Amino acid sequence: MPNLEEQIKLLVEAQGLDTHILRLERELDSIPERLKEMDENFKSKSASLKALEEGAKALQLKRKEKEGELNTKEAAIKKYQVQLYQVKTNKEYTALQEEINRVKADSSIIEEDIIRMLDQIDAENQKIAREKDVLKAEEAKLSEEKKSLDADAGRIKEELSGLKAQRTELVAKIDKSILSRYERILKSKDGLAIVPIIGESCQGCFRILPPQVINEVRLKTELIICENCTRILYVEE
Repeated sequence: MPNLEEQIKLLVEAQGLDTHILRLERELDSIPERLKEMDENFKSKSASLKALEEGAKALQLKRKEKEGELNTKEAAIKKYQVQLYQVKTNKEYTALQEEINRVKADSSIIEEDIIRMLDQIDAENQKIAREKDVLKAEEAKLSEEKKSLDADAGRIKEELSGLKAQRTELVAKIDKSILSRYERILKSKDGLAIVPIIGESCQGCFRILPPQVINEVRLKTELIICENCTRILYVEE
């Protein structure tokens, strides 16, 4: 029969290593997700810039269409002005003059539209230029953050390797049946298998323990399990 007091001390030491290992493994597992989130955030900002650029291009096309309309109107005005010298009656002259005035009014509206579009295009181009600068800075920041996370991953892997080597050496000293029980609880209880009693409460579930259970734990003649959370109990000396 192994010395249970010594075995419990070894389990407590193993729990310390396992807690540290679990924390590092979770940190390591979170790195790919963080990298993915960073990439998606950058892609979203890139897509926003592209949408701005597409909007500016659409405005440019619309401006060109308006300029085409204006050229057509100006050509019509010239045509009507030539016809003014060819009409023979006042009625025809008046009708042509009214048509010229109508086309000129239309041209004036189109010119105002073009000026408004030019102002809008200028504002959009300035916004695009600012967004490009921001995105460039974001890209540089992203590159540095990725390097930092890669370095963190390397450091964590190295530290994990050392901790797991320590654990292998440590658990070799633990009785196989006790270790098997500990590891089953460790797996089912989110990495926490052995907990101290502080005051009168289990530090796994914080339930108050009966005095008889606390006394049994103090005796160290057998492993005592918390009836509520099923973790191994011990008393800190």
